[in-house]
Amino acid sequence: MNEIYELSDGFSIPKIGFGTYKLNGAQGTRLMEQALHVGYRLLDTAFNYENEGAVGRAIKNSSVPRDQITVASKLPGRYHSYQSALRTIEESVARLNLDYIDLYLIH
Repeated sequence: MNEIYELSDGFSIPKIGFGTYKLNGAQGTRLMEQALHVGYRLLDTAFNYENEGAVGRAIKNSSVPRDQITVASKLPGRYHSYQSALRTIEESVARLNLDYIDLYLIH
């Protein structure tokens, strides 16, 4: 589960990630914590999933150091203008309660 894929810019990501769609609240947080406990190191979330806070709590609650976890989130289509995108990314970082997002995709 810990195989790594090297991207062309030198950034590495785990080949297998844990999708968090529909994992919300305390139960979602617990499931994500369990995923980290069994070896997942990529958590995939999105603004539209409305669970970035639960992802951030799972990371904080886990015993896995933040620098060993890749966090991916996604920008919804309705926020593609430059200013909207910046604001939405800042909101995602705040909801996650993390210092950074490793991979940010267009949804």
